[in-house]
Amino acid sequence: MSNEMQHPLGKFLRFLRMLFVGISSLSLLCLTLMIVADTFFRYVFSAPFPASVEISQLIQPYVVFLPLAYALATGSHVRVTLLTERISGNPKKWVSCFAYLVGLIFFSIMAYMSGLNFWESFRINETMLAAIKLYWWIGKLAMPLGTAMIAIECAYQMFLVLTDSTVLQQGRN
Repeated sequence: MSNEMQHPLGKFLRFLRMLFVGISSLSLLCLTLMIVADTFFRYVFSAPFPASVEISQLIQPYVVFLPLAYALATGSHVRVTLLTERISGNPKKWVSCFAYLVGLIFFSIMAYMSGLNFWESFRINETMLAAIKLYWWIGKLAMPLGTAMIAIECAYQMFLVLTDSTVLQQGRN
């Protein structure tokens, strides 16, 4: 059994990751169905959906940002392993910790800055120029959520590396 399954924090993070993946999947499904329906109605009835392009702009960030932590946790994100595949043991552990620390710092800054952007948009009730009233903050919420979650995941992965002697679980060897 992996450390993640034994540790209560790991179980909670797994739940959050899967929740975010579920929301992302539903967003992608809704986006796809909306585009298909809009295209159908546009060409068959000459009546496109109002603001379908703007609505798709609000949905797309959920598809992109919410599953980031899942990709990190499963080891399916893009990685450059030119050097790390040639080292093992303690050096690999410290290189991994450094990488997770850099990720933690970077994504924490991204979460903070995008959170400020979301909050300002929410505070002023920023609307899109569209055929119907749409709020920008709805789309802007995805980035702080996704980047905060991947920052937390970086911290958790660093914790796993530092507390586990077998190091680098889930296909990271």
